[in-house]
Amino acid sequence: MKIAVYGRNIPESIDNYLSILNMLKSNGCELFLYDEFAKFLAKHVSGFGNCFTFGEKNYLTADFSFFVSLGGDGTFLEATRFIRTNNIPIIGVNTGSLGFLASVSIDGFQSVLDEILNKKYQIEHRRLIHVATHDKKNISACALNEITLQRTMPSLISATVEINGERLSQYWSDGLIIATPTGSTAYSMSVGGPIIVPTASNFVISPIAPHNLAIRPFVISDDAEIKIKLQTRGEKAMLTADNEMFEVESGMEFTVKKSKYQVNIIKPDSINFYKTLRNKLMWGYDIRNDINVSQHFNSYKT
Repeated sequence: MKIAVYGRNIPESIDNYLSILNMLKSNGCELFLYDEFAKFLAKHVSGFGNCFTFGEKNYLTADFSFFVSLGGDGTFLEATRFIRTNNIPIIGVNTGSLGFLASVSIDGFQSVLDEILNKKYQIEHRRLIHVATHDKKNISACALNEITLQRTMPSLISATVEINGERLSQYWSDGLIIATPTGSTAYSMSVGGPIIVPTASNFVISPIAPHNLAIRPFVISDDAEIKIKLQTRGEKAMLTADNEMFEVESGMEFTVKKSKYQVNIIKPDSINFYKTLRNKLMWGYDIRNDINVSQHFNSYKT
Protein backbone atom coordinates (compact mmCIF):
# COMPACT_ATOMS: atom_id res chain seq x y z
CA MET A 1 0.00 0.00 0.00
CA LYS A 2 1.29 3.46 -0.93
CA ILE A 3 0.71 5.87 1.95
CA ALA A 4 1.42 9.63 1.91
CA VAL A 5 2.31 11.29 5.22
CA TYR A 6 2.30 14.99 6.07
CA GLY A 7 3.62 16.59 9.26
CA ARG A 8 4.99 19.84 10.60
CA ASN A 9 8.58 20.44 11.62
CA ILE A 10 8.12 20.31 15.41
CA PRO A 11 11.10 18.79 17.31
CA GLU A 12 9.00 18.04 20.40
CA SER A 13 6.81 15.71 18.33
CA ILE A 14 9.62 13.53 16.93
CA ASP A 15 8.85 10.52 19.15
CA ASN A 16 5.16 10.66 18.23
CA TYR A 17 5.99 10.91 14.53
CA LEU A 18 8.34 7.93 14.70
CA SER A 19 5.77 5.87 16.57
CA ILE A 20 3.19 6.32 13.80
CA LEU A 21 5.68 5.90 10.94
CA ASN A 22 6.99 2.67 12.47
CA MET A 23 3.45 1.32 12.82
CA LEU A 24 2.81 2.02 9.16
CA LYS A 25 6.09 0.39 8.11
CA SER A 26 5.52 -2.71 10.25
CA ASN A 27 2.16 -3.19 8.51
CA GLY A 28 3.78 -3.28 5.09
CA CYS A 29 2.97 0.28 4.01
CA GLU A 30 5.19 2.00 1.43
CA LEU A 31 5.70 5.52 2.80
CA PHE A 32 5.92 8.77 0.84
CA LEU A 33 6.71 11.76 3.08
CA TYR A 34 6.11 15.45 2.45
CA ASP A 35 9.54 16.60 1.27
CA GLU A 36 10.09 19.32 3.90
CA PHE A 37 8.93 16.92 6.60
CA ALA A 38 11.36 14.26 5.35
CA LYS A 39 14.27 16.73 5.49
CA PHE A 40 13.27 17.67 9.03
CA LEU A 41 13.17 14.03 10.16
CA ALA A 42 16.52 13.28 8.49
CA LYS A 43 18.19 16.00 10.61
CA HIS A 44 17.02 14.38 13.85
CA VAL A 45 16.98 10.63 13.21
CA SER A 46 18.52 8.22 10.74
CA GLY A 47 16.62 6.25 8.12
CA PHE A 48 14.78 9.06 6.33
CA GLY A 49 17.49 10.42 4.05
CA ASN A 50 16.52 8.41 0.97
CA CYS A 51 12.78 7.90 1.44
CA PHE A 52 10.15 8.59 -1.21
CA THR A 53 8.78 12.13 -1.06
CA PHE A 54 6.09 14.39 -2.49
CA GLY A 55 5.69 18.15 -2.41
CA GLU A 56 4.37 21.26 -4.07
CA LYS A 57 5.94 20.33 -7.43
CA ASN A 58 5.95 16.52 -7.46
CA TYR A 59 2.25 15.90 -6.94
CA LEU A 60 0.48 12.86 -5.55
CA THR A 61 -1.35 10.55 -7.94
CA ALA A 62 -4.69 8.88 -7.39
CA ASP A 63 -3.16 5.42 -6.81
CA PHE A 64 -2.30 6.15 -3.17
CA SER A 65 -4.34 4.10 -0.68
CA PHE A 66 -4.69 6.91 1.84
CA PHE A 67 -3.08 10.05 3.29
CA VAL A 68 -2.05 10.48 6.93
CA SER A 69 -1.88 13.89 8.61
CA LEU A 70 0.31 13.97 11.75
CA GLY A 71 -0.51 16.88 14.04
CA GLY A 72 -3.55 18.86 15.10
CA ASP A 73 -6.45 20.30 13.15
CA GLY A 74 -4.31 23.06 11.66
CA THR A 75 -1.97 20.46 10.20
CA PHE A 76 -4.96 18.54 8.85
CA LEU A 77 -6.26 21.64 7.07
CA GLU A 78 -2.83 22.27 5.54
CA ALA A 79 -2.62 18.66 4.37
CA THR A 80 -5.89 18.79 2.44
CA ARG A 81 -4.35 20.95 -0.27
CA PHE A 82 -2.50 17.86 -1.55
CA ILE A 83 -5.65 15.75 -1.99
CA ARG A 84 -8.34 18.14 -3.22
CA THR A 85 -8.09 17.08 -6.84
CA ASN A 86 -7.07 13.43 -6.64
CA ASN A 87 -9.67 12.03 -4.16
CA ILE A 88 -7.09 10.29 -1.95
CA PRO A 89 -8.83 9.61 1.41
CA ILE A 90 -7.27 11.22 4.49
CA ILE A 91 -7.10 10.40 8.18
CA GLY A 92 -5.69 12.64 10.92
CA VAL A 93 -3.61 11.39 13.85
CA ASN A 94 -3.62 13.88 16.69
CA THR A 95 -0.22 14.88 18.05
CA GLY A 96 -1.53 18.36 18.96
CA SER A 97 -3.86 19.66 21.65
CA LEU A 98 -7.52 19.02 20.74
CA GLY A 99 -7.74 17.20 17.45
CA PHE A 100 -11.34 17.35 16.23
CA LEU A 101 -10.56 16.70 12.56
CA ALA A 102 -7.42 14.81 13.56
CA SER A 103 -9.55 12.55 15.71
CA VAL A 104 -7.31 9.48 16.07
CA SER A 105 -5.06 9.33 19.14
CA ILE A 106 -1.51 8.02 18.95
CA ASP A 107 -2.35 5.24 21.40
CA GLY A 108 -5.36 4.23 19.35
CA PHE A 109 -3.73 4.38 15.92
CA GLN A 110 -2.76 0.71 15.67
CA SER A 111 -6.34 -0.46 16.22
CA VAL A 112 -7.60 2.15 13.75
CA LEU A 113 -4.98 1.06 11.22
CA ASP A 114 -6.17 -2.54 11.64
CA GLU A 115 -9.71 -1.37 10.85
CA ILE A 116 -8.53 0.44 7.72
CA LEU A 117 -6.49 -2.53 6.49
CA ASN A 118 -9.51 -4.78 7.06
CA LYS A 119 -11.85 -2.36 5.24
CA LYS A 120 -13.84 -1.58 8.40
CA TYR A 121 -14.39 2.08 7.65
CA GLN A 122 -16.56 4.52 5.74
CA ILE A 123 -15.59 7.49 3.57
CA GLU A 124 -17.22 10.82 4.41
CA HIS A 125 -17.30 13.26 1.50
CA ARG A 126 -16.74 16.79 2.83
CA ARG A 127 -17.47 19.60 0.38
CA LEU A 128 -15.08 22.55 0.23
CA ILE A 129 -16.06 26.22 0.08
CA HIS A 130 -14.53 28.56 -2.51
CA VAL A 131 -13.91 32.31 -2.47
CA ALA A 132 -12.90 34.49 -5.40
CA THR A 133 -12.43 38.14 -6.31
CA HIS A 134 -12.57 39.66 -9.77
CA ASP A 135 -10.18 42.57 -9.39
CA LYS A 136 -6.45 43.07 -9.82
CA LYS A 137 -5.70 40.85 -6.80
CA ASN A 138 -7.50 37.94 -8.47
CA ILE A 139 -7.83 35.94 -5.24
CA SER A 140 -9.05 32.35 -5.56
CA ALA A 141 -8.93 29.91 -2.65
CA CYS A 142 -10.69 26.86 -1.18
CA ALA A 143 -11.33 25.94 2.44
CA LEU A 144 -12.57 22.90 4.32
CA ASN A 145 -13.59 24.84 7.44
CA GLU A 146 -14.42 28.45 6.64
CA ILE A 147 -13.93 31.68 4.76
CA THR A 148 -13.60 34.76 6.94
CA LEU A 149 -13.38 38.53 6.60
CA GLN A 150 -11.81 40.23 9.62
CA ARG A 151 -10.79 43.70 10.66
CA THR A 152 -7.12 44.39 11.30
CA MET A 153 -7.54 47.85 12.85
CA PRO A 154 -9.74 49.19 15.70
CA SER A 155 -12.67 50.30 13.50
CA LEU A 156 -15.56 48.01 12.64
CA ILE A 157 -15.88 46.75 9.09
CA SER A 158 -19.06 46.64 7.04
CA ALA A 159 -19.92 43.58 4.94
CA THR A 160 -22.99 43.75 2.70
CA VAL A 161 -24.19 40.23 1.90
CA GLU A 162 -26.35 39.03 -0.98
CA ILE A 163 -27.59 35.47 -1.44
CA ASN A 164 -28.47 34.47 -5.01
CA GLY A 165 -28.81 38.15 -5.86
CA GLU A 166 -31.10 38.98 -2.92
CA ARG A 167 -29.81 41.28 -0.19
CA LEU A 168 -29.56 39.58 3.20
CA SER A 169 -28.04 42.25 5.45
CA GLN A 170 -25.27 44.72 6.02
CA TYR A 171 -23.09 43.46 8.87
CA TRP A 172 -21.30 45.99 11.08
CA SER A 173 -18.91 43.85 13.08
CA ASP A 174 -15.35 42.71 13.68
CA GLY A 175 -15.78 40.29 10.81
CA LEU A 176 -17.81 37.60 9.13
CA ILE A 177 -17.44 33.81 8.98
CA ILE A 178 -18.93 31.62 6.27
CA ALA A 179 -18.47 28.05 7.47
CA THR A 180 -19.05 24.62 6.03
CA PRO A 181 -20.65 21.88 8.15
CA THR A 182 -17.11 20.66 8.85
CA GLY A 183 -16.16 24.15 10.04
CA SER A 184 -19.31 24.57 12.15
CA THR A 185 -17.40 23.09 15.12
CA ALA A 186 -14.48 25.50 14.66
CA TYR A 187 -14.39 29.32 14.54
CA SER A 188 -18.10 29.59 13.76
CA MET A 189 -19.03 27.70 16.91
CA SER A 190 -16.84 29.98 19.04
CA VAL A 191 -18.91 33.02 17.97
CA GLY A 192 -22.23 31.32 18.69
CA GLY A 193 -22.92 29.53 15.40
CA PRO A 194 -24.84 26.23 15.36
CA ILE A 195 -23.21 22.80 15.11
CA ILE A 196 -24.14 21.11 11.82
CA VAL A 197 -23.58 17.43 11.03
CA PRO A 198 -20.68 17.11 8.57
CA THR A 199 -22.72 15.53 5.77
CA ALA A 200 -25.38 18.27 5.69
CA SER A 201 -25.72 20.46 2.57
CA ASN A 202 -25.47 23.83 4.29
CA PHE A 203 -23.32 26.84 4.98
CA VAL A 204 -23.63 29.03 8.07
CA ILE A 205 -22.97 32.79 8.06
CA SER A 206 -21.82 33.96 11.49
CA PRO A 207 -20.85 37.54 12.38
CA ILE A 208 -17.89 38.18 14.69
CA ALA A 209 -18.89 40.54 17.52
CA PRO A 210 -21.73 42.26 15.60
CA HIS A 211 -22.67 45.78 16.69
CA ASN A 212 -26.37 44.97 16.34
CA LEU A 213 -28.58 42.90 18.64
CA ALA A 214 -30.76 41.81 15.71
CA ILE A 215 -27.97 39.96 13.86
CA ARG A 216 -27.57 36.22 14.46
CA PRO A 217 -25.91 33.28 12.69
CA PHE A 218 -27.81 32.27 9.55
CA VAL A 219 -27.96 28.82 7.89
CA ILE A 220 -28.38 28.56 4.12
CA SER A 221 -28.20 25.87 1.45
CA ASP A 222 -24.72 25.19 0.09
CA ASP A 223 -26.13 25.56 -3.42
CA ALA A 224 -26.43 29.31 -2.83
CA GLU A 225 -24.04 31.89 -4.25
CA ILE A 226 -22.97 34.47 -1.67
CA LYS A 227 -21.68 37.89 -2.67
CA ILE A 228 -20.00 40.17 -0.16
CA LYS A 229 -18.99 43.81 -0.53
CA LEU A 230 -16.45 45.06 1.99
CA GLN A 231 -16.36 48.61 3.33
CA THR A 232 -13.77 49.91 5.79
CA ARG A 233 -12.69 53.35 6.95
CA GLY A 234 -9.73 53.41 4.62
CA GLU A 235 -8.09 50.54 6.47
CA LYS A 236 -6.98 47.12 5.33
CA ALA A 237 -8.86 43.95 6.29
CA MET A 238 -7.97 40.27 6.19
CA LEU A 239 -9.56 37.52 4.11
CA THR A 240 -8.81 33.94 5.15
CA ALA A 241 -9.51 30.54 3.63
CA ASP A 242 -8.62 28.17 6.46
CA ASN A 243 -4.85 28.73 6.83
CA GLU A 244 -4.42 30.99 3.81
CA MET A 245 -4.48 34.76 4.42
CA PHE A 246 -4.94 37.64 1.99
CA GLU A 247 -4.82 41.39 2.63
CA VAL A 248 -7.92 43.06 1.18
CA GLU A 249 -9.16 46.63 0.84
CA SER A 250 -12.33 48.64 1.14
CA GLY A 251 -14.62 48.36 -1.88
CA MET A 252 -13.57 44.86 -2.83
CA GLU A 253 -16.24 42.29 -3.66
CA PHE A 254 -16.11 38.55 -3.05
CA THR A 255 -18.06 35.59 -4.37
CA VAL A 256 -18.37 32.59 -2.05
CA LYS A 257 -19.88 29.29 -3.14
CA LYS A 258 -19.51 25.54 -3.00
CA SER A 259 -16.31 24.26 -4.57
CA LYS A 260 -16.32 21.58 -7.23
CA TYR A 261 -13.76 19.72 -5.10
CA GLN A 262 -14.21 17.70 -1.93
CA VAL A 263 -12.12 16.04 0.77
CA ASN A 264 -12.67 12.34 1.48
CA ILE A 265 -12.19 11.63 5.18
CA ILE A 266 -11.68 8.08 6.46
CA LYS A 267 -14.05 7.25 9.31
CA PRO A 268 -13.20 3.93 11.00
CA ASP A 269 -16.18 2.05 12.41
CA SER A 270 -14.96 2.79 15.96
CA ILE A 271 -15.09 6.58 15.42
CA ASN A 272 -18.12 8.72 14.64
CA PHE A 273 -19.05 12.40 14.72
CA TYR A 274 -21.26 12.19 17.81
CA LYS A 275 -18.67 10.32 19.85
CA THR A 276 -16.01 12.86 18.84
CA LEU A 277 -18.39 15.70 19.73
CA ARG A 278 -18.90 14.29 23.22
CA ASN A 279 -15.27 13.38 23.85
CA LYS A 280 -13.51 16.37 22.32
CA LEU A 281 -15.95 19.24 22.93
CA MET A 282 -17.69 17.84 26.03
CA TRP A 283 -21.01 18.16 24.18
CA GLY A 284 -23.95 17.78 26.58
CA TYR A 285 -21.68 17.29 29.59
CA ASP A 286 -23.68 17.43 32.80
CA ILE A 287 -22.51 16.24 36.20
CA ARG A 288 -25.86 14.46 36.60
CA ASN A 289 -25.00 12.22 33.64
CA ASP A 290 -21.95 10.78 35.38
CA ILE A 291 -23.13 7.60 37.12
CA ASN A 292 -20.23 7.51 39.56
CA VAL A 293 -20.77 11.13 40.55
CA SER A 294 -24.51 10.53 40.97
CA GLN A 295 -23.89 7.51 43.18
CA HIS A 296 -21.40 9.50 45.23
CA PHE A 297 -23.92 12.32 45.61
CA ASN A 298 -26.70 9.90 46.59
CA SER A 299 -24.52 8.33 49.31
CA TYR A 300 -24.50 11.69 51.11
CA LYS A 301 -28.28 11.93 50.91
CA THR A 302 -28.70 8.61 52.75
